[in-house]
Amino acid sequence: MSGAHDVVVVGTGPGGSAAGYYLARRGVDVLLLDKSEFPREKTCGDGLTPRAVAVLDEMGLLPPLARVGRHIDGVEVFAPDGYSTGARVSPTAAPGPPMLVVPRLLLDNALRERAVQSGARFEGRFHVADIEQAPTGVIIRGERDGHREAIVARMAIVATGASVALLVRMGLLERAPRMMLAARAYVDGAFGLDGRIQIRFDDVPLPGYGWVFPLAGASANVGVGFYPSSRMSGHARSSPRAAFDRFVRAAMWAGPIGQGRLASPVKAYPLRVDFPEAPTSRGRVMLVGEAAGLVNPLTGEGIDYALESGRLAAEHAARMFADGDFSPGRFAAYDAALRCRFERLFTFCRRLRDLSLSGPVLDRLVRLASRRDELKTALVDIVLGNREVSETLLLKAMLKRVFVGIG
Repeated sequence: MSGAHDVVVVGTGPGGSAAGYYLARRGVDVLLLDKSEFPREKTCGDGLTPRAVAVLDEMGLLPPLARVGRHIDGVEVFAPDGYSTGARVSPTAAPGPPMLVVPRLLLDNALRERAVQSGARFEGRFHVADIEQAPTGVIIRGERDGHREAIVARMAIVATGASVALLVRMGLLERAPRMMLAARAYVDGAFGLDGRIQIRFDDVPLPGYGWVFPLAGASANVGVGFYPSSRMSGHARSSPRAAFDRFVRAAMWAGPIGQGRLASPVKAYPLRVDFPEAPTSRGRVMLVGEAAGLVNPLTGEGIDYALESGRLAAEHAARMFADGDFSPGRFAAYDAALRCRFERLFTFCRRLRDLSLSGPVLDRLVRLASRRDELKTALVDIVLGNREVSETLLLKAMLKRVFVGIG
């Protein structure tokens, strides 16, 4: 059994590395564990929203990532009937572009390296099997290079993404929750995309969406995601790969990726979007990012929530160490902070996701937004998961106009 640490972070994606960075900066002894060595690829849409950019700027990572990423200044939304509207993304307080598209191969390694530079330690190829509660902390049991190991820590932060096996073994979840399904690939020869990302509701299962995110050079991250529903019909009941193939054929014909060619295998993956019901802690264990269900149920975006929840977990953990108080109430305070910050947005986005079962309603909404600047901005805010969006006012303003009709 190895020597004790203050915090062991299980999973070194954006949420885990952000937590490790912010804790190490406060002088906390942090060990980062991951089943992979880095750099490693992670299947994702690769988009960094303004909120993600703000955290990366705070971490000192924005300049190097801006040099390798595609600068994005606008969003274009396509209705199921192909009609589109778009708007520029409001600038952030951070210098440079309001959004970026950066492959996770580069992003995750940069975040991990930043945490290590700040004082955290990293061990790869460590497969965590279980986390046990102990009288004064936790015991992380796992395997590295075929050898069983146990690591003692005063607390743990779990950032294992959509993988729920560990959470089930720990008793945090009884079973895997219902998840979104997605598939993506990289496409070369994607010309004419300029500095806008595309969110498309045409030729995709509903409720669901497709995306075309331009990368540096003439390439793009292209994918489709949908939420399986008993009300789905037709091609919507197909697999993520079948949905991807249908979307890409239509996108190539319609022009957003021209005569591009697949430059990577098509990879399918699940997305946890169950934050309103998901646990966020147990004993001396805190969950961050997708491990806490923090993926936007409308758009599938999760990097910004991972970064923000990792920072929030670090803030709460650091105060526990400063006060010497690891009582249940301190972990309940972390849960309350997450709910306060994200739950209203998730409820709102779920309602819009359910609304998106109706193609005609989405057609009408996009047309209405194209004629009303305030709704166009609101639509882009929703697509980006802007947490400052007022659910009540937007629902009244948008849905009333959609169902009453365009004046």
